Amino acid sequence: MRPHGADLLEDEPPSWRGDLVVGDLWATWRGAAGDAAPHRHLAAQAVIAPMGARVVDGEGEQHGATVILIDPLASHALLPIVEAQILFVEQGAIGAPAVAPLLESIRAARDTIAIIGPPEAGFWRAWLDGEARSSPWPPSGSERLSDLIDRLAPLGLLRLETAASAFGLSSSRFRHRFSESFGLPFRRYVLWRRLRLAAVAMMQGADATDAAHAAGFADQSHYARTLRAMFGVTAGQALSKPRLAPGSRLS
Repeated sequence: MRPHGADLLEDEPPSWRGDLVVGDLWATWRGAAGDAAPHRHLAAQAVIAPMGARVVDGEGEQHGATVILIDPLASHALLPIVEAQILFVEQGAIGAPAVAPLLESIRAARDTIAIIGPPEAGFWRAWLDGEARSSPWPPSGSERLSDLIDRLAPLGLLRLETAASAFGLSSSRFRHRFSESFGLPFRRYVLWRRLRLAAVAMMQGADATDAAHAAGFADQSHYARTLRAMFGVTAGQALSKPRLAPGSRLS
């Protein structure tokens, strides 16, 4: 039987085969991986491969290491690899307890790390040097906000003004406080919540089309494009069995 959503993925490089786990502003991929072309992610990315991985940067230079750290918006292409663990994490969620074990393993491999990004002042370099901003996690009001988004997201477009009104704040004040607390724009946070809602729906037996609609995506193609944009992952197995991180609420 073809995985749900396989009709969308005929042009997908055969390298991506594995398991996608979606957390709160972070996700992990474990399995085979490999990019068809250079691209960028809004989230920071870490490729952990004990047998070594290779990444081509935006200048065409190839980097090889057991841990490769890719800064947000840094152009890169991961060459095919049989087994790797890949962490995607928003900068504001770097202090989340769920990602601590992976981050500890990255620190332990400091001498075998390659960094794709600015030579100075990049996110990962600042984190390794202990200079990255780490906000309290979870941010104040996050559970109430996520409940609101999860309730309204399936209805379609969720405006910042709606969330601001629910918290009794002006749009400008809410936007500022949200960015300070979460470290990313409100709209991108909503995308993360939609991905979680889709994962919940598929865990409960929905196919990719129904899961996309349940999460407020326009259609299955919109869901697949969002996966590709957020993680570079649109493998059939990622669409057929995404999972929530252990301890995550189902709503």
